[in-house]
Amino acid sequence: MSLFSFRTQYRKFRTLTSKFFSYWFFIVFATIGVGVAVVERLTGIFGAAHLEPLMILIITYAILVYIVTERAKVLDDIHDRTGKSTTLVYPTREAVYLNIPLIVARTAANGQGRRRIFHAALHGTSARRIARPVPGEPMFEMFEREIDKCAASAGPGMWHVYEIFNIPDEERLAAVEELLERRKDGEGYEVRAFLQASGLPHLSPLVIGDEDLLIGLDDPRYYRSGSAMHLQGRDPVRLATEYFYSLWNDPRIRVLKTETGIDRGQIELVRAELREAGREASPQAV
Repeated sequence: MSLFSFRTQYRKFRTLTSKFFSYWFFIVFATIGVGVAVVERLTGIFGAAHLEPLMILIITYAILVYIVTERAKVLDDIHDRTGKSTTLVYPTREAVYLNIPLIVARTAANGQGRRRIFHAALHGTSARRIARPVPGEPMFEMFEREIDKCAASAGPGMWHVYEIFNIPDEERLAAVEELLERRKDGEGYEVRAFLQASGLPHLSPLVIGDEDLLIGLDDPRYYRSGSAMHLQGRDPVRLATEYFYSLWNDPRIRVLKTETGIDRGQIELVRAELREAGREASPQAV
């Protein structure tokens, strides 16, 4: 087991322990203890006089567990707020896509806040890109597997994943279709798209949970981010969320997948529009 996996599992264990030994647990524990003590004092029905040392040990143990769990919770909050910088820079695409799964895992292990991902992949407006990266790129595979897992989640603790793609040509559309087929059963997975073949390069925001925001700079080779800035805090996430929703509700956007499934009719309309735009952009035969 890697060090990161151990830390993640240990954080989950501490979170579950602190939830179990909550205030209500000690209220119920104390109420039952007082009730047993009163009944025993009045009736002697339990015959517990000889168990006084054991009862003292149980009470002492409960108090120690409470102190340890509360201390761990306070220390976790302090470390989350002061133990690391609120701004990080990932200078390469390797650093970007290797860190995203770690952020998702930390958000899931935290157990607090919303499990959500807002991803606006606004790549490919400044020049043509390679729609499908070279197979076997571990950084991209780790990223895709993590989003696949979040998109496929279900139940009370499910993730809600909303993605916006820019689709400038049919090759990119084919790659997005493959992704949609892979995630077609995701209840909390929705996708919309713009069809911008040219324009100024865009920054691509990625919101994970309530406190992590990555702002990606366009990669010149793939439909990916070549570098990114990682901002931690609710204020930058709130601002980025407002920006994402302004894109999500833009009248020019195309709805490709909702929580009920893929809109294949819309995909065919997009394909026809891209094909027509490609014919208009191609040089005329002499």
